[in-house]
Amino acid sequence: MILQHLFHRSFNSFLMKKFQIVMIAMVVFFLYPAPGWSTGIGYDYNYGLGKFNIRSQSPAQSLRLTLPLLVPGDMRPGWETHVNCTWTNVWASGPEYRLDYEMFDTIAGISYGFNKKFALSVEFENRHYFGGCMDNPIQQFHNLFGIDQNDRSKVPHNRKVIQRFNPQTGQLLSETSADELDNNSLSFLLNYNVTTGTKIWPSVNIYGVLRYGLDCPDICETDNPMDFGIGLGFAKRWSKRWHSYLSIGYTFYELRKTTAASGVKPIEFENKALNGLFAASWDFTPDFAIVAQYLYSGPDIKNLQGMDKPSHEVQIGFKWKTKYGLMELAFTENIINMGNSPDFGLHTGWSYTF
Repeated sequence: MILQHLFHRSFNSFLMKKFQIVMIAMVVFFLYPAPGWSTGIGYDYNYGLGKFNIRSQSPAQSLRLTLPLLVPGDMRPGWETHVNCTWTNVWASGPEYRLDYEMFDTIAGISYGFNKKFALSVEFENRHYFGGCMDNPIQQFHNLFGIDQNDRSKVPHNRKVIQRFNPQTGQLLSETSADELDNNSLSFLLNYNVTTGTKIWPSVNIYGVLRYGLDCPDICETDNPMDFGIGLGFAKRWSKRWHSYLSIGYTFYELRKTTAASGVKPIEFENKALNGLFAASWDFTPDFAIVAQYLYSGPDIKNLQGMDKPSHEVQIGFKWKTKYGLMELAFTENIINMGNSPDFGLHTGWSYTF
């Protein structure tokens, strides 16, 4: 126990040092003006209404830090408050597991942009797992379009269960309630807009995030873990109506040990992951944009076939700027790998700059 405590303190200290290095680098950038690439255009020329502010809803990724993928324009000068809610249905099945539940992911935060380049933000995120009510309409939709149900029609609707199986015999080894995965956290973000770009070159930002776990999933033995992530974002205006956004990030996790029922092997987490996002938006009007977005999250679990694959999620919807704030609405779906992604989801968001 003493060695574990010392390791925990050492790892937290290591993460804090990396976070402090990123913060110092951003402050240096803040004090040292970037080259004047933006001559002749406004600082927000390449921003548009932006991408969707949604995190990965994948089962594995949702147990720890899900890296926010920021792009230029996500954090602007002045005070801003934002709330994002995502409701997803998960049906994921593999030789060793079955996940059948719904999750409600709520993020509330406040940010302050010191100027057009440097901004800070604090966020609270809560993930709640429950039975929900999406199973019936999803199955009806699959039947209507001839989509395979993947055995979900063989079990009762609106369950909140996690099941583990013997991969050789198919024998059920354990069944627990999905609400044991509930977790929440505080995150601290630093963002620096390196350049506003030009009519040819994109806007560029760099950022870092430190997440402090408040309430961890019951399967994790670690209390109050700290995870760290860094990223690089781009925003580009191509014409009067078209914008594109790209963000690439890397996440470093504090090591976690997990528990499992007798006869079930505990899951083993990866200690780092690559994340990425690409989005394209079409401005129907200057205040209303239709957005299509692809979200990639690297594998987070080492030893569970199906869950050891990356998550691929797509979102389609709109963003609408009103006098009451910037609103967004999107549907989210899994593609490519069905064993480690949300089956269907609904995302809403609102932000207001003071």
